[in-house]
Amino acid sequence: MAFFGTIKLGAALLLLGGCVASTPLSMTASEAEFARGPWSEVPSVEMPTGDASIPISLLRDVAEALLKLPGATACDPGTRRPVVGLSTEYCSTVYVAGGRDSLSWRVAEPVRGSHASCRPFFAVKDEDYPSSQVWVVGFVHNHPCAAAPSSQDLSVWPTDAFKPFVSMAEVRLIPGNPAPAVFKDSVIEMASALVAERQDGTRLFLRYFPTGEVQQWSEARARWVTLGICAPTPPRPPFRNVAPQCRSGGLQLLRD
Repeated sequence: MAFFGTIKLGAALLLLGGCVASTPLSMTASEAEFARGPWSEVPSVEMPTGDASIPISLLRDVAEALLKLPGATACDPGTRRPVVGLSTEYCSTVYVAGGRDSLSWRVAEPVRGSHASCRPFFAVKDEDYPSSQVWVVGFVHNHPCAAAPSSQDLSVWPTDAFKPFVSMAEVRLIPGNPAPAVFKDSVIEMASALVAERQDGTRLFLRYFPTGEVQQWSEARARWVTLGICAPTPPRPPFRNVAPQCRSGGLQLLRD
């Protein structure tokens, strides 16, 4: 598969209906220019992982820490919608740090959002490595009601190489700083992820790519399953989040 080369980082954007950002819980998003990492609650995952993008082992640890935060799983049981003032989305920046022969997956300290939004930052200050050895891959956040990725989720990326509301990327992208993120002879693929807890207590793990591919981790099959290829739909007046458009219709989440 062909890939773009290095990817220029973009500026911070407001994301509604799925938050992707990372600043310490004690700070507001506007008070920070960089996410701080790694988050001490989530162990780093050393390469190789058998995967070119965000590994399930990292997401399991993220879910264990993120979903324990106040309001992270608060959902109205009747409407299956987030509760204003109670439900809370949290976001962390996902990145890799190190060198070509020793690279690890990490997440930055999370930022607290509202029931439906938070603000992303596309730069990380890692406590172990300089910026030249840090590559932002994407973001991870929770949905309090275990909903599928929203149009806003699919529209925010740490790059200005494409415009999601115009067209998704034609191929998967490689993060750059500006050197490309590479482990030995394998490139790292840009992606973001979503973790959630269903009403029955089981966990939901999703990841999605700039190409619009949305994947869910299947416990039964022990692998990622592609649910569809989607593109964000622009908000309609009055301003509100809308579902993305997918080639095969609406996304159907796995229940295994």
